[in-house]
Amino acid sequence: MARQARIERRVWDADRQIFAATGEAMDGEVAALEHLAEKLSAAGGRYLQGPVPWPWIIAAAALPGRALIVGLCLWRLAGATRNRTVVFGNSDLASFGIDRATKSRALAVLEDAGLITVARHPGRFPVVTLLASPAERRRSRTSPASLATTDR
Repeated sequence: MARQARIERRVWDADRQIFAATGEAMDGEVAALEHLAEKLSAAGGRYLQGPVPWPWIIAAAALPGRALIVGLCLWRLAGATRNRTVVFGNSDLASFGIDRATKSRALAVLEDAGLITVARHPGRFPVVTLLASPAERRRSRTSPASLATTDR
């Protein structure tokens, strides 16, 4: 008898940045499901969806280390989710041999260059926002705290 598996359908929840359960489940043969998964993953491989601003690429290319590779992975994820703010895990970087320490250094360099903003929370992946235009970069560097006056 063929091995059976139960799978559950999930859909992407852009607000929470996770795949949410729909409650829909089905049973199937493992061999058929593996064949389907191979077929889907080959057709839907990773890709870089633009437009990626050329000045952004030039600025990232001038940075040290693996900043450009990490930046392009961020743009890939942003294109796939259709959102410039993404939760940035480690899986995209594994194929480039980039570990989480290298990822952290690259994010810091990209942030210092004004190409991204990063929200960090202990025990969680960073939440990164890509900044494309110079105006966006200036706004991100001008925090409300820096605008406060000290006149009394």
